[in-house]
Amino acid sequence: MRSGHNQHGGETVASKLKKTLILFIILQPFLDIFWLYQPPISNFLGMSPATIIRILFIAVIGVMFLIADSSKKLNLFFGAYIALLLVYFVFHQWNAGQFNSLVPGNFAYSTFGELFYIVRMVMPLFMIIVVYRTEFSDSTLETIVSWLSGLTAGSIVVSNVLGISLGSYLHQWGKGNIFEQYSRQHITGSIFSWFTASGRGNYYGLASKGFFNHANTVSAMLLMLTPLVLYFLCTHFNVKNVILASLQALAGLELGTKAAAYGTIAIFGLFVVLYLYFVFIAKEFRFRVASIVSLLAIMLVMVGLFHFSPNGNRQVSEEQTADIAANLDKDSQKDQENVYHHLKVLTKRGNDKKTAKYIEKHAAELALNPEFATKSYPVHNDLKFWQGILKWPVWERMNYRSLQNAIWKRVASINGNSKDKVLGFGYTRLSNMGLIERDFVSQYYAMGIVGLILLVLPYVGILIWAALMILMHFRRRFTMRNVALGVSCGLTLGLSLYAGYVMDYLTATLLLAFFMGQLLRGAMGKDEKTYGASNTLAGGPFYSIKH
Repeated sequence: MRSGHNQHGGETVASKLKKTLILFIILQPFLDIFWLYQPPISNFLGMSPATIIRILFIAVIGVMFLIADSSKKLNLFFGAYIALLLVYFVFHQWNAGQFNSLVPGNFAYSTFGELFYIVRMVMPLFMIIVVYRTEFSDSTLETIVSWLSGLTAGSIVVSNVLGISLGSYLHQWGKGNIFEQYSRQHITGSIFSWFTASGRGNYYGLASKGFFNHANTVSAMLLMLTPLVLYFLCTHFNVKNVILASLQALAGLELGTKAAAYGTIAIFGLFVVLYLYFVFIAKEFRFRVASIVSLLAIMLVMVGLFHFSPNGNRQVSEEQTADIAANLDKDSQKDQENVYHHLKVLTKRGNDKKTAKYIEKHAAELALNPEFATKSYPVHNDLKFWQGILKWPVWERMNYRSLQNAIWKRVASINGNSKDKVLGFGYTRLSNMGLIERDFVSQYYAMGIVGLILLVLPYVGILIWAALMILMHFRRRFTMRNVALGVSCGLTLGLSLYAGYVMDYLTATLLLAFFMGQLLRGAMGKDEKTYGASNTLAGGPFYSIKH
């Protein structure tokens, strides 16, 4: 990046850009607070204020970047990419306009919403380029990672201990039904409840996400940060990094997702191996007993706690869900039986209108998510579909991921447009009927193959390219920093395909863009200085900050 020296000796544009980038990245956990995405706050401006703040920051960063680092090749690249997006959007809009469904209004498709979604998806891709052109030393990167880890993992652990955390999977089922115990937003017990009789099998009441919006997005943040926290624990051992590593481990268990729990344990195991490799084979830094002991100790504690953690109790909870009705008091149990009996009578009479109305009114008692049954895909618009859902086991009806997938498949089969595969039928439409919790798959159906290539596959391409560049220059670029960044980005992309709620959420994608930009920079040798010098425990030998 050009230095852009101020003739009067003031701070350069490049230096201001770097500070703005650091502030913007550290702010991301604050911008993922649950209440920023809920009414009335989200309704006041028509969107979350967090999104507006991000757009303003990106606009400022964009202007500063073009001033500090403009070039003809870069401008041509931006121009060509924007032109491709505009052409794609025209055809995408044309295809989405031909959508047909049983629901009046076709799930409130919005041209502005669709264009806004594309803008949101482009923002992190632009960030990758900006970060790639900006050099960060290990000490600066450590500061950024420390803040992010403290704000993310730290807030989850503290709010859990205090018993004020939001539950990862608690649903608003309403009152007067067998699922009333899941109607709270907050957890029903802290980490200390894991070891009590009341905590056994209480997965839904104990899994906690702090004050963040989506558990899957937080999982991505934790998996993204853990390799980098452990990298600094290995290369710059101190009390702070031990505390941060411990917080990452605890948060991974408390969150309750399989990805966070299993993934965090696996990362600790991987870094034990990596530490030994880079000490004794690559000889990148000196061996410290404290580093390896800390890694092993935290990992063993995690393994010991896993059995008592929410995720360790998950199977027990799912098995108990179907038996909840048996534990109700006699009056509640009788009411429950009356609901099913009355529905059976209405169904036999063949009065579809009354049957659909009854299912919508008593959706919670029938173990159906009321939001889906009355708003996302109303029962009265497709009674046949919902009667099929009612044949599912109770625990499966409560699994909103399975229900969302079933709704999407039904809608797609009714539309039956082959051009959807290439151009997509619209993100706003898909989100209104319930997002598919598998990124890449979700974007494929919403935006089509072309949209997937333009908006999502660049992340995969960059990761593959970075891996190839590192392997081609193995002796110089296969460093622990590059490996940690690669593991961080790779795990995030893997999680997005497995669980979803990652690639559509700016908190995760902007952090991914930042670390991917630094990975690509290291893979391309942008920060290579001199080789053969021994690594200091404060950072690697090939990285120094530029102003």
